[in-house]
Amino acid sequence: MSDERFTSLPSPARTLRQLSCCAVLGLAASAQAADSPKPGSVFQDCKSACPQMVVLPAGSFLMGTPEDELGREGDEGPQHTVTFAKPFAISRYHVTAGELDAYIRESGVKIADGDTRPGRFCAASKPTYKQGPRQPAVCVSWFDVQDYAKWLSKKTGHNYRMVSEAQREYAARAGSAGPFPFPFDNNDPSKYSIAQHANTYGPTDGYSYTAPVGSYPANAFGVHDMHGNVYEWVADCWNDGYQGAPADGSAWTTGDCSVRVMRGNDWGEAPVFSRSGNRNNRAPDVRGDFLGFRVVREL
Repeated sequence: MSDERFTSLPSPARTLRQLSCCAVLGLAASAQAADSPKPGSVFQDCKSACPQMVVLPAGSFLMGTPEDELGREGDEGPQHTVTFAKPFAISRYHVTAGELDAYIRESGVKIADGDTRPGRFCAASKPTYKQGPRQPAVCVSWFDVQDYAKWLSKKTGHNYRMVSEAQREYAARAGSAGPFPFPFDNNDPSKYSIAQHANTYGPTDGYSYTAPVGSYPANAFGVHDMHGNVYEWVADCWNDGYQGAPADGSAWTTGDCSVRVMRGNDWGEAPVFSRSGNRNNRAPDVRGDFLGFRVVREL
């Protein structure tokens, strides 16, 4: 007479198959975890033409600025929580002139001239001031940056795109909550000088125009030059506040899309415009010697 207590027990062969399956799944999960770059790690998907990328952790941060922050503008609020469900990688530095030159050579693209102001003319992605290969790429429009990201994706087989405004502020804050993730010079906020950490208005920081990327210390996320040197295009349409802004870190693709957001400040503006939460905008076809870009890559 059979005993039903034993009929549901797996056969030895079935047990071995189950164990084998679990082992394979476990090894696959371990391999995937091992392949996932750790926050802070730096990689480059190709030599010379590809920017160095640094991995940022998943997590949440408070985007925007408190009402009592010195220099705050009305478009910097209300503060709101943004959560990144997955890590992502961002350019360790501004995309450099050398990297943009490699793109131009390999793709055959022509960058149009721009900015006809005296002394500020942009000729085919080149500014009037002397520029080396390690200085930030400038004189590119929002559309040029979109094209560069598409080219880089095709070249590497990975998904590169423009940085969202939330990603840029997350990278700039690097876990900090104040106007900067570093102290004021000589720990004296009354003078509002950040020359030891950023290239902004005046030669005190050592540069009258752009500085070579990485000339100043990285922040806690391992990212350089987030608070000066050149403004950076980001993907978002302009909105004059954060009511209704995405909470997942994605680009805000509604609003006034006739202008696009730029972040970070440049070599010719006062330090107060370098604050982590400061915002600005330009028409997407603008090309200026003060305006460059970064990219992000999905992991």
